Amino acid sequence: MNADLMPFLRRMDLNLLVTFDVLMRTGSATESAQLLNKTQPGVSRDLSRLREIFTDPLLVWNQGQFQPTERALELHATVREALGTLEAAFHAPESFNPAQATGVINIGLGAHLEIVLAGPLLRVLSEKAPEVIPRLHPVHGAFDPDQIDNKQIDIAIGLFRDIPKRINAERLFSDTRVAVMSPNHPLASREQIELCHLKEYSFFAFSNMFQQRTNFDEALKRTGYQLPFSAYLSGFGITGFVLEQSNYVTTMPYVTALAHIRHFNLVHRKLPLALQPVTFYMIWPRRLESDPLVNWSIKILTDITVHEVAKINKTTFNDTENYPPDFSG
Repeated sequence: MNADLMPFLRRMDLNLLVTFDVLMRTGSATESAQLLNKTQPGVSRDLSRLREIFTDPLLVWNQGQFQPTERALELHATVREALGTLEAAFHAPESFNPAQATGVINIGLGAHLEIVLAGPLLRVLSEKAPEVIPRLHPVHGAFDPDQIDNKQIDIAIGLFRDIPKRINAERLFSDTRVAVMSPNHPLASREQIELCHLKEYSFFAFSNMFQQRTNFDEALKRTGYQLPFSAYLSGFGITGFVLEQSNYVTTMPYVTALAHIRHFNLVHRKLPLALQPVTFYMIWPRRLESDPLVNWSIKILTDITVHEVAKINKTTFNDTENYPPDFSG
């Protein structure tokens, strides 16, 4: 161990870190006191000592609960990991049995990926972990760490960029962004869509991204083009119905385009090269690294994603036979 760290570690009481972890998870001194079997003044004293040690407010009272500072969020990822490691070291190892697992697992799925993964995921979970309740969340646009920090989502898969270090990220696969539309749409007559064609037609995004930049916006920005959306839908699920029955166009990864085309009378067309590359990542907070249900779910999600992407990529449609994207991952 680095000798320079020893003076700091000698000042640190492990119980303070336990209090910090519980405060971060509950956002309440009262609830933390109950869980720790302490008095509320005792928890407040621990928080004062932590603030002094780390020279940061750490938790700020706001609208009836504690809100963590950026420093607290960074610290908690490390503290949660360290406490989990110590907990595992002091207890005999236990094998995780998904058949006996209970609870809720919150999974975020972005870029229409729900249409690809939701069915297989629910089938596998119902077979292997029947008492676990999967709660699926739509993930729109750029990465929002608040959903992970506020414990709304345990695991997410999407087109994420600029992921904070306190959040784990695993690259799943690369794909190609395409335009999707009705076969009667004027753009359907083009094998290749150019940037100048896009502004001639109506595109939609989703309500969560109203007045925010989407991943497609970010890709367009790098080309110098802008494309205002003329409609915002409530969610991914109605995309196919809207495209079949209107003159709108949208963009999505190739793997999800093929899934839509399987169920709706739609076609896809190539976009300009600068707009094509997309990469899917799986993310989860470091604070959940020692959670056996989360770790098991990460493996299940990874296996299902790899399997479903490979399966869909083998599917052939008349207009896609000569258009394989790069799924090298």
